[in-house]
Amino acid sequence: MPKKEDLLDKISRKPSPNNFTTRELDTLLGKCNCDKFSGGRGSSIAYCHRETKQTLQFDGPHPGNELYRYQIKMVLKFLKDIGEID
Repeated sequence: MPKKEDLLDKISRKPSPNNFTTRELDTLLGKCNCDKFSGGRGSSIAYCHRETKQTLQFDGPHPGNELYRYQIKMVLKFLKDIGEID
């Protein structure tokens, strides 16, 4: 299982990675004190930070499981908002 720092480095790369998977996102946000929850539309992905109660929600990528660039930007903004990256 990858370390939190390795996943943060991977998702923060410039240009944005095109192979960051939803499984890696689950691992990263779990290590950042977030809980995954379901709700909303069928393919939505959502996380809630345990301390700040901030949420991140978007439709899951399909047909594959690699995040799109706009989703990576949303994740990076969320990580900044919860204080995990500068």
